[in-house]
Amino acid sequence: MRRLALLPVLFVLFVSCSRNPATTPKPPAPPYDAGLRDGSVFFWQGGLLVEPIFKHTDSDLTHAAIVLYDGKEPFVYEAVPPRVHKVPLAEYHKLMEEKLREARRPMYWFVMQPMDVYTPKQLAAMKVHAESQLGRPYMLRGWWKGHEVRGIFCSQLVGDAIAKSGKIEAGGIHESPGSLHDKLLPFYWELSTP
Repeated sequence: MRRLALLPVLFVLFVSCSRNPATTPKPPAPPYDAGLRDGSVFFWQGGLLVEPIFKHTDSDLTHAAIVLYDGKEPFVYEAVPPRVHKVPLAEYHKLMEEKLREARRPMYWFVMQPMDVYTPKQLAAMKVHAESQLGRPYMLRGWWKGHEVRGIFCSQLVGDAIAKSGKIEAGGIHESPGSLHDKLLPFYWELSTP
């Protein structure tokens, strides 16, 4: 009789111990809208650089840019020729539409948004870094040559900024858009875009 009484207890212990929090699925992503969270990241797929980037990274992700707010206004920071700049989010949307219309090869974009809001301290560190990079020349040379150069490229900028929050370890000159995307997967949602 005692053995039968222990069965429910053993079952509860087995079930509670067999669950692994690391494999708990993410909650469903919210729909994409223009009110993105601080620290959201735009990713581009395809375009002219897709073949050389795919050759070196096994990923078709070719560009990354980060959304950081100044007060209530969202800005997009990105490293593109000729240098790192920031533009209001509404203006960035217009630039994206132009790029898509003018693209000689298929291009797509999507957004990853942090599941949890960054703390004010994390955001301040990210913004200080992003602001410090404004005007820095855009160069892929560091990635191709494997050492630091005067310039910076897109995923290096975004990865370095997010690393200031302590959420990821930056890959520096080795941070491709694909590797950055993979680092963000555990704590970012991938949002479907309109």
